[in-house]
Amino acid sequence: MEKRHPLSSVLTSWPTRQAMVSRGLTINLPWLAFVHVSFALMILLRNTLVHNFDPAHVTGQPISSLVDAAMLGVIALSAALIVMSWRHITGISLVLFTSGLLWALCCYWFIVDWQLPHAWPLCTILLLTAVTALYFYPVGLLACVLPLWFTLPVASVVLNHGLNMRFAAVWIVFTLILVCGRFILLRWFDEAWQRNQQNQLLIARLDALAHQDPLTETANRREMENVLESAVNQGKSFTLLMLDVDYFKLYNDAYGHQAGDECLVRVAQALKASVRTPEDVVSRYGGEEFLLILFDCPPDAAEQVAQRIQENLRQAAIAHKASKVSEYVTASQGIAGMTAGLTADETVAQADAALYRAKEAGRNKWSR
Repeated sequence: MEKRHPLSSVLTSWPTRQAMVSRGLTINLPWLAFVHVSFALMILLRNTLVHNFDPAHVTGQPISSLVDAAMLGVIALSAALIVMSWRHITGISLVLFTSGLLWALCCYWFIVDWQLPHAWPLCTILLLTAVTALYFYPVGLLACVLPLWFTLPVASVVLNHGLNMRFAAVWIVFTLILVCGRFILLRWFDEAWQRNQQNQLLIARLDALAHQDPLTETANRREMENVLESAVNQGKSFTLLMLDVDYFKLYNDAYGHQAGDECLVRVAQALKASVRTPEDVVSRYGGEEFLLILFDCPPDAAEQVAQRIQENLRQAAIAHKASKVSEYVTASQGIAGMTAGLTADETVAQADAALYRAKEAGRNKWSR
């Protein structure tokens, strides 16, 4: 039996929307962390990048030390975000909230105590990057954005000793930009999810075509070989039951090939009704031959399955005027149990030999 190796799927798909969100976080969080780390390093290295920055702007040493500690915390949290996204560790929203809170505190000090004009663009960039990276993850987005979003109006009120209407108007417009931008990005995400569901359906249909006999809706020979080979490799216990519809060529000659196809469909239905558990495999071996794989089934129990097949075919009462053993469609069956050391092909050969003996004995029988 030729050994087949499974091919990797060409279409990328996710079983659930949550899995798609998790994949998005794996891709986007490292970029968000990179932005946070980049700005944190600029702030930590402010005296190197800008000569005499602290003497010119910093009003007190305690705040400068707190800012440095907060930026080190942002860098550590950013590293944690990368690890958590790659290893799918829970708690990402809490880390995002803590990072957002540290940025909010620092931006408040930049605006109120140091009165840096660059603090406003910094806040804008941080908010826009958060929306871009987390638009599909609402819990994490709110955790990251809300501390900074609330802090800026508060800082404006403290700095201006009251509500500044021009700032309020600008802030409302900017908030609308964030909300509308997130809505547009989310629509793209929703469309991608819909395409993913279509891909899932396509993959399921292709899988059915690859592993199912289209006429009888049983497993095809390729799927049967894969299941049987896997069972042998794993040392599973099973019994094979090979079945051949008696005088099927005469049936086709008498009723036509279309009626022959309908006969095979009804035989397959009888076989499916005769197996013991959903784990048992009913497959079309070829032509009018079927092969049943009965897991954890001793040969004696397999004979009970063979008897049920005879009874179900008798109840189906498919007329067969050309048969030499009955006025209805019957089947001969061969039973072979798994034997240690035998390959899948050798076990199938034993079932085929038992089937031959059943035919030699007069058909409409089973043999071991």
